[in-house]
Amino acid sequence: MKRSSILAAVVAVSLALGGASAAENRVDGQLVVDGKPVKMTNAYAFAQKGFFDDKKQDVVLLFCDAPVPPDAVRDPFARNELVKSGKLHCVEQTIDESGQVINYKVQHARFGVPEGGGSTEHVFEPKTFDGKTAAGRSRTNSPQKSWDDVPYEYDITFQTTIEPKK
Repeated sequence: MKRSSILAAVVAVSLALGGASAAENRVDGQLVVDGKPVKMTNAYAFAQKGFFDDKKQDVVLLFCDAPVPPDAVRDPFARNELVKSGKLHCVEQTIDESGQVINYKVQHARFGVPEGGGSTEHVFEPKTFDGKTAAGRSRTNSPQKSWDDVPYEYDITFQTTIEPKK
């Protein structure tokens, strides 16, 4: 009887811990390119030196439809082959300390020229943005067109842990 009680306690603790870690990183939403939706299933966030002020910290949010290899999370060029082959589709936003999107990238095989830059059409609506956790909504204000005239838009809600600067 003791053994089954211990086993039940171990299972309960494992489920509770598993649920807690799953709650830390979650994403729901999609990227729509040329009318075709791509469900975002993975969220990443990491801090980096501020672009406009190196004494400050920017946070990069990365949302993808598949797991990203660890070396490619911080390096969009390392994701290129996966994107070109259609195995990975991503939305990336760089957020400054005030919560403004200062850069974005949208990676999809349909784009001949990588889509990115700065635009007030790409929005971050924070629920939590405290240097440890980023949570909220990342979206486009309206449908956009890539350099190749391919229409796209995204709307993603998420919560993820912010990895420290390297």
